[in-house]
Amino acid sequence: MDLFRSNEITGIDIGAGSIKAVRIAPGRRPKLLSAGMIEFPAEGAQEAVGTDLIRLKSEKKIGDRNIVTQMPGKDLTIRTLTLPKMPAAELREAVRWEAKRHISYPLDAALVEYLIAGEKREGMVDKYDILMVAAEKVKIIEHLAPFREAGIKVSAVDGNALAIRNVLRMRGKADQGNHLVVDIGAGKTEIDIFKDGVLRFSRCLETGGSEMTRLLAESLNLGLRDAEALKQRTDVSTAPAADSTVALICARLDGLLMEVRRSVEYYKTTFREPGVEDAVLAGGVSLMRGASAYFSQALGFPVALDDPFDGLLCPDSLKEEFGPMAPRFSAAVGLALRKV
Repeated sequence: MDLFRSNEITGIDIGAGSIKAVRIAPGRRPKLLSAGMIEFPAEGAQEAVGTDLIRLKSEKKIGDRNIVTQMPGKDLTIRTLTLPKMPAAELREAVRWEAKRHISYPLDAALVEYLIAGEKREGMVDKYDILMVAAEKVKIIEHLAPFREAGIKVSAVDGNALAIRNVLRMRGKADQGNHLVVDIGAGKTEIDIFKDGVLRFSRCLETGGSEMTRLLAESLNLGLRDAEALKQRTDVSTAPAADSTVALICARLDGLLMEVRRSVEYYKTTFREPGVEDAVLAGGVSLMRGASAYFSQALGFPVALDDPFDGLLCPDSLKEEFGPMAPRFSAAVGLALRKV
C-alpha cells in the first residue's frame, strides 16, 4: 500500500547553509501548497536546527504527516549493481552482501535499501539492474535528532540523487539519453548522471559555496557576511583578468569542473556510454550570475538552471517569492514528490 497516495507530503532539505521545506499535494499535476526557507548564519553555526524546524512547522510550511528528508551525500553509499533474477527475500540478502564490498563499516551497522531500476538478459541469464543505497545507522540517528527535538516524525529518508530524479521525471527531462545534474550547495557538490530516467552514477564532493565565501573573506580581508554578499553579486562571465573576485571564484569553479569532467569520463568508460547530452545546475551556487553559461562553455554541452517548480501547480504568491531561488529547492521538491 502506498502510504503517500492520498496525502500531502512535506520534503525537508537540511543543508550546510539553510533549511528548505515544501509541502506538495500529489496528483496528475502536483500542487505546491507551501514553501519556506531558513538561512543559517554565514559563520556556519547550525545549533538551532530543531528550533528552526519548529518555526517552519508553526508557520505551516511543514505538514503534520508524511515528512520526507534526506541524508547528506557524504554519509551515503550509492552503487549500481547487476544481479541475477531471484525471489525477493534472496535478492534483499544478495544486495546486503554486495553492499559489504562497498562500505567501510560493519554490515550489521548499516541500513541497506535498493530499487530495481530495470531488467535485462545477458546470454541465457535474466538479470536485474539494482540501485543500492547504504548508510550507517548511527549517522541516520544523528541526522534525525533535530526532528525528534522539534516533535516531527519523519516518514522516510532519501538521498539527494533520488530526490533530483523525482524532479527530472516530473518534468519529463530525463526520459531518454544521458543527463548530468550538478548540485552545488553550501557544503557539498553532488554529481549525478541519469540514463533514461534511471540514476546510474552518483558522487559527492565535500566542497561548495561556503568554501568560496571563506576564500573571498581570507583573500580580500572581508567578514564572512560581506564575502557572501560579494559572491552573490559577482558575474562569473566577467573576464578573470579584469576582476580579482571573479578570478578567485572561477578558480574554485574550475576545480569543480575538473571533477565533473572526471566523473563523466568515468561514467563513459564504466558504462560504455558516449557521454552526456546536457546538464542541469542546482543548489545555491548555481544562482551566481553567469554560472550556467560558464559551465556550458567549459563542458561543451548545454547547461541550464534547474526549476523544480516547473511542472507544479504553483500559486502566484509562492512563485513570486521563491521562483528567483528555485534551484535551491530542487532536493526539497524532489523529496516531496516521493511515491513510496
